[in-house]
Amino acid sequence: PEAEAWVLPNGRVRPAPGLFVAQLVGESMNRRIPNGAFCLFRSPVEGSRTGRVLLVEHREISDPEHGGSYTVKVYERVSPEQIALRPDSDTAGFESIELNASDGDVRVLAELVEVLGT
Repeated sequence: PEAEAWVLPNGRVRPAPGLFVAQLVGESMNRRIPNGAFCLFRSPVEGSRTGRVLLVEHREISDPEHGGSYTVKVYERVSPEQIALRPDSDTAGFESIELNASDGDVRVLAELVEVLGT
């Protein structure tokens, strides 16, 4: 995709290849990311993923607020075959997304680096 605009990080991260900004919509991560916030992401994700806030794609993900097969959640390896994508919200009703990691359909696209603001 083509870039829509250029932004400057808040001074914590220097511009580099693999960084991009996306606007996140929804309340499932509102303890860390306000609804509508622009966030800086880094791709590819290297090292252990557990405990990190990641942008993930999977055909079984259906965002209850906006549809689509992408989500930003806290990644947790439950077992060698199972992962959980956990919300971090003070709004009731959001549940973890449990996925089979060995089916090859889980794509970790990027890691949250910084919330830039709304």
